Amino acid sequence: MAFLRALRPPDRISHREVAILGLFAVVAFTQGWTGTVVTHALPFVQEDLGLSDAEIFDLLALIRAASLLALGLSWWGDHRGRRRPLLLAFALLTSANLATALVPGTAAFATGQSIARIGTVAIGSLALVVLAEEIGPRIRGYAIGLFALFGSLGTGFGLLLRPLGAGDRWRVLFGLSALPLLAAPFLIERLRESRAFQRGPDRPPLAAVFRRGHAGRFWPMAVLSFALSAFTAPAANLALVRLENSLGWSTGSASLLLALASAPGVAIGLLAGGRMADMVGRRPTEAVSIAVGVGGGVAFYFVDSGSLLAIGIFLSTLGGFAFSPAFAAHRSELFPTDLRATAGAWIINASVLGSLTGFAAGRFVVESWGIPATIAMLGGVLLASTVTILFLPETRGMILVETDRPEPPSAIRG
Repeated sequence: MAFLRALRPPDRISHREVAILGLFAVVAFTQGWTGTVVTHALPFVQEDLGLSDAEIFDLLALIRAASLLALGLSWWGDHRGRRRPLLLAFALLTSANLATALVPGTAAFATGQSIARIGTVAIGSLALVVLAEEIGPRIRGYAIGLFALFGSLGTGFGLLLRPLGAGDRWRVLFGLSALPLLAAPFLIERLRESRAFQRGPDRPPLAAVFRRGHAGRFWPMAVLSFALSAFTAPAANLALVRLENSLGWSTGSASLLLALASAPGVAIGLLAGGRMADMVGRRPTEAVSIAVGVGGGVAFYFVDSGSLLAIGIFLSTLGGFAFSPAFAAHRSELFPTDLRATAGAWIINASVLGSLTGFAAGRFVVESWGIPATIAMLGGVLLASTVTILFLPETRGMILVETDRPEPPSAIRG
């Protein structure tokens, strides 16, 4: 019953919050579409460039390693404001995909997608910080869920465009995904600085999250983020490779299966996960979501029939996307304003290192174990890591901006 109640939207959303969500819907859709083209095009890239499974692991690991540099944009966001680095990240993502479409060669592909990855990781860190600071605690998780939903719509849109890039036409997908660059003037005009940011004479250094007082909250979040990406990065990126290259599905059929099976899981997961995080709490939502997501993700790699594959996709997306708003809200609420973006970036970097570890582990065992067993091993590590949630405080309802604090009864007019 709690899950069904979580599907209902909150009773009241202010006009200001609606305007903010509308603006960030553009950012989220761009991140979802432009930031995932590399995944959608991967089978075509592998075939056209003649890359082996092991070389694909190496390529994806290299791209994710470069995204560690996104920490600099988040640190800038804590020191000088969120607005400018967020706009720069948007420009990096879209323009790098345009360069990938125009410049040939494996090295150019790796370079362009490394820059694009820096942009999309920085957007993930900074946009969620701004949303957490601009949206009141009553609907914060739900709003972050809506942001992620628009990102998923962008991903789904890119998935529908996949057939246009079949074979050696994969550069068309990267060129089309650069179209949101045209929205940059609109964002420059409308995007304002976060209400919570205040420029001070002395800002915390990059390593402040490792110090006593913050470390007890940072490390459990980092471990969980690490294990999550070690499982989800290979599992998500290799889904189309399994369908098309291992099971023999056509490009259109594989794309259609992913789109139809994941769409309800994404929508229900994000909206219900965000509302449950606001109603029940961040920690229980995170734990249940991980269990559901791992179960579905591992099942996908061990079944062959279309119906069972669809169930695995649905459950994996349901769990993964229900986890997303709860974890994003939790992450923003655990750290003070002058450290929030930097802490979020460090946690995202732990995620990047996790994806690198997942691909590295796969690189050395995939030839002997096979992809399904490799994914199952990484899923087991993620399930074991959920114990770290017990070390984190529950932050549901936390006030981040003083103007969001409800007035006492005596101040309310009758």
